[in-house]
Amino acid sequence: MKKQKEMPLSGSKWYTANRYFSMLLMLCMAYGITPVAAQKASKPTLYKVVKVTNGYFDTPYRATTNGEVIGEMPKMAVYEVVAIEGDWAKVKYKGGEYYIKKELLMKVEAPDMVCSAWAKEWLSYDGIYRGTTGEWKGVADDWSKPITRAEMADMLVNDIMGSMYGSWALKATLPGAIKSNGGNYFTDSKDFQEGRLAYWGIVPTGKFNPAGSITYDEFTKLLVKLMAYDKRYIREGGGSEFTKADITKFAIGGNKAATAKCTKEQAKILCDKVLCWRNEMAFITGAKFEDGNYDGTTYVYNGAYTIKTMLGKKPNQPHLFVNAEGKVELNSRKKQQFKITYKKSLLNKDRQVMQLYTIQTTDGKYLGISGTPMNGSRLIAQKNEFLWWIETGSSEDGQATSFIEDPNNFHQVINVSGFKTNDGTPIISWYWKHGTGADANNCKFIFSKVK
Repeated sequence: MKKQKEMPLSGSKWYTANRYFSMLLMLCMAYGITPVAAQKASKPTLYKVVKVTNGYFDTPYRATTNGEVIGEMPKMAVYEVVAIEGDWAKVKYKGGEYYIKKELLMKVEAPDMVCSAWAKEWLSYDGIYRGTTGEWKGVADDWSKPITRAEMADMLVNDIMGSMYGSWALKATLPGAIKSNGGNYFTDSKDFQEGRLAYWGIVPTGKFNPAGSITYDEFTKLLVKLMAYDKRYIREGGGSEFTKADITKFAIGGNKAATAKCTKEQAKILCDKVLCWRNEMAFITGAKFEDGNYDGTTYVYNGAYTIKTMLGKKPNQPHLFVNAEGKVELNSRKKQQFKITYKKSLLNKDRQVMQLYTIQTTDGKYLGISGTPMNGSRLIAQKNEFLWWIETGSSEDGQATSFIEDPNNFHQVINVSGFKTNDGTPIISWYWKHGTGADANNCKFIFSKVK
């Protein structure tokens, strides 16, 4: 039986079909639904920050056009712009929409890089717009492509060891696993990274083949060897052993077959997660051996704690206390206990590892901020879970102090309003440039473990 030939729509039928589609589109829009055809046709409007802002390391942003700076986003990066309002651009960043000066921006037709859809969630920690592979043309940096062995060496040496120990340690202090022959290089490549891997015993000396490819299986085996070197030569046997089981828990996407070539997104995310694993392992190991011989806690972990400000007369500084309205303030007469729960380690926009926690009252409410943390936001007890980056600092005056920061914008730091110490002083969030400005003792808190 012959297949019936499809006939084109006649004029009246075409009109009826087109009218039906138009009505369907209007209904979808009325109910906030974008049809698939419209989804595929629409692309975000992209702008790139092409100018720096004097006095800031990154690009400052505001909640309103006439408001104060409440944070900074990475400079010289591409973002999705949802509106232009006079001299300002409303930019999507880390789940929010903020304003930056339009004069800093230049419209672009494509993002700087693209990656697979599975990789975008993890890589979003810096807030930069990343396109999906296949949806943009002319993008030079496609992270779904395989890496070379030279790129692999750069990631293992700089993204992991350099991030943990610093560039000087890479060159001068990290010990070798093989004897030096008096030269600087141990492979056919004269690049520093390849030489370091051979010196540490991660790859064999001799031919390295920097332009060659590497499989996912080979890359993960090198990660295990690198952490074994770290445990033996740097940790001197301390801490946990890193295994393939840990890599399985990372839940990396893409092709992980034994012969599959390792892609840039796979390698980058593996290095990120190894960095988080190493930091978390060291942190938890330190918490187990906290001696408690001083005021405050260096390794804040799971348990019941009191929290006091560093301001005031040591050791009788006022404590954080939730008042009858559910707002957090100072109290010099009552020590309220809070349940601290460690949740996970993640990276911030500068690829710095953060330990993230919840802080709860004894009746289960979470200390948090209602809405987006910004200058003057009150710290309150609420039903919704809120994650905090608790960044422990060195002891001052025999006191171990900590910063409490919003992990999505570490420039928003919890502090004592106006450096005051009297009872009832509000505890608020405020933008603060790390390492600059006046004394930051009002941002420092002392966690004392009760049990």
